[in-house]
Amino acid sequence: MKMLFRIFKRDLLKIKRNYAAIIIVIGLCIIPSLYAWINIYACWDPYANTSNLPIAVVNKDEGTVVNSEEINVGEKVIESLKENKSIKWEMIDEWQANNLLNQGTYYAIIEIPENFSSGLVSLTTNNPKKPSIVYKVNEKANAIATKITNVAKDKLTKEIKSNFVETVNSEVFSALNDIGIELDNNRSKVLSIKDVISTSIVDLASIQDYINTSAKDSESLKEYIYSMKNDLPIITEQINNLQKATELSKDLVNENKNNLTTINKDINNIIIELQTLSKKIDNSLDNIKVSSATRDEINKNLDEVYNYINEMKNIIDISIKEINEINEKINNENLNKLVGELKNLNNILNNQQNSINELKTLVNNGMAGEDLSKKIDSIIKVNDEVMNNIVGVSNNYYKNSSNVINNISDEYTNNLDSLNSILETSKIIVPQLNALANYGIASSNEAIEDAEELSNKIADIQKSVSELDSKLENLNDESLDQIIELLTKDSSEIADFISSPITVSEVDVYGEGIFGVGLTPFYSVLAIWVGALLAGALLTTNCEDFEDGKQPNMLQRHFGKMLLFLSISLIQSFIIILGDWLLLKVPVYNVPLLFGLAMLTSITFTIIIFTLISVLGNVGKAIAVIIMVFQIAGAGGIYPIQTNPEIFGILYPLWPFTYSINSFREAISGPVWKNVTTNVNALLIYCLIFIIIAVLKKPFHKLIHFMEHKFEEANL
Repeated sequence: MKMLFRIFKRDLLKIKRNYAAIIIVIGLCIIPSLYAWINIYACWDPYANTSNLPIAVVNKDEGTVVNSEEINVGEKVIESLKENKSIKWEMIDEWQANNLLNQGTYYAIIEIPENFSSGLVSLTTNNPKKPSIVYKVNEKANAIATKITNVAKDKLTKEIKSNFVETVNSEVFSALNDIGIELDNNRSKVLSIKDVISTSIVDLASIQDYINTSAKDSESLKEYIYSMKNDLPIITEQINNLQKATELSKDLVNENKNNLTTINKDINNIIIELQTLSKKIDNSLDNIKVSSATRDEINKNLDEVYNYINEMKNIIDISIKEINEINEKINNENLNKLVGELKNLNNILNNQQNSINELKTLVNNGMAGEDLSKKIDSIIKVNDEVMNNIVGVSNNYYKNSSNVINNISDEYTNNLDSLNSILETSKIIVPQLNALANYGIASSNEAIEDAEELSNKIADIQKSVSELDSKLENLNDESLDQIIELLTKDSSEIADFISSPITVSEVDVYGEGIFGVGLTPFYSVLAIWVGALLAGALLTTNCEDFEDGKQPNMLQRHFGKMLLFLSISLIQSFIIILGDWLLLKVPVYNVPLLFGLAMLTSITFTIIIFTLISVLGNVGKAIAVIIMVFQIAGAGGIYPIQTNPEIFGILYPLWPFTYSINSFREAISGPVWKNVTTNVNALLIYCLIFIIIAVLKKPFHKLIHFMEHKFEEANL
């Protein structure tokens, strides 16, 4: 060991005595860091400057006319693009756009065709046709630019779709607002239909009782027919009144059908309210994440979130109750499934409330900073699950349950028409009863048969009226209020929800989502390798003899000379990581761990490269370069290894870059200690392997020395 440090000391003295050597060593220490810093800074945030990326927009839309009003959607799209600064939109003519695209001036062209507006409004015709937007891209100009412009194209298409759907639905719900007002004005007529039906049931029962009683024997029938002849005008008047009530009720029942239809829409309104409350929860939770928020402000926001969740639970409970009331009559499987989904949503809300209570306790106990932010992020994630469940309930409802309620509405009209038909038949029967009374006096047997026939017909009437009465059972002031409330909702708010029913919250689990931060591990590790490779190329690995006669053996020469390379490499790594942290402001989660891993990486790379050069000479330098080339492509530094060809995936575990880059990521973004241990162990194994190779250097020494001597003789 003493001999090793003697060799190291001699190398340091040589550097000290020669100013050219000092300059070269200083350059060796600094140059690798420049390699890392320049590349990281150049790639720091390439998507922040997309406003300078030129894309040509060609508007050929000729517009169209709808309800005597001229519409040109293409012009509206152009106006909206002028306000969008995320891309450098340039509106020019078609010939110029295509010419400049071919020359590489523009990276892409978005062309709005002549029939764009007419295609959009064709929805109102019997032959709707979807319009298309032409997207042309110059792949030759830049590979990454085409990906960015493709995203811009998708965002433009999505914006057009959203605006179109919102406009259409806004008009529809504006019309429904007028219907809701009219329904409110006719509230008393709608509710009175139940009283008319109930009175009809009582009158029909009375007539049925008379007929059944009179049928006991012919004598009783004769006596009753005499009395009934006097009562026939009253019966006729009752039937006429019932028919008038039925005719009068036709419009009301039709309105009631609309009421059932609006009950159907009421559920949609509930889904919208749940969505709105969920958005409010997201806003309150985002307010808590503000670093300047006080404990009282946090508690206030948590109380708001808790109350919003209570509102959602109450809305869901009311919805379940209403759906169960409908389903008691029809026992429909789709409605049962809808109730199950709502109950499942309630369970998630209960869990979310428990998390709010737990967070409130932690805040009162002093939780703040990143721990509070992570806890809020987990609650926001649960709220995203709530949003997804609401969307699932909405999809199931429109796909299956909505038709069930619509079918009930259709039955109202059918039953009313049947009732009116029966009453018309009854009007015909009344004159027949009068004739039957006259004839019954002479022939009681025939009168009894006719009475039985009349009894059966009246029983049919009673059945139809009773069915109608049961279907009107749930029609009351409360349900009518809910229908009216739904129809009078703000049309713009509902249209906005339908056009864009969900929002996506993006959460970076590690880091700040900056592209340059993600590349820091790769370029830093690559710079350490380049630094060790430069040292091996500029400095000799041979150890000279000492003048005092006491000479080191081969292993002492090897490891003693390696100490200088290790020292230079450790300084290089320290400068690289210090610059990443302080100069580039890379957000490092665990600074001491990052420096420690950099030192271990430096030692590992130096042992590998020095051993290759020391054992194999110039061939070792070539091998070190080849290994670097393979590691750049196959260590998963920039692109996921799964996206590379299969051979790179097979070789992936063999490269030291793999473990150094992964360990740097752990230190920068937050360590998973199991992963850190695995990577450190792998680097230590590389050190051990190449130390063993150095021990076995002697058998190769004569051969390598002979090859290098022959190469020198070539004077190349």
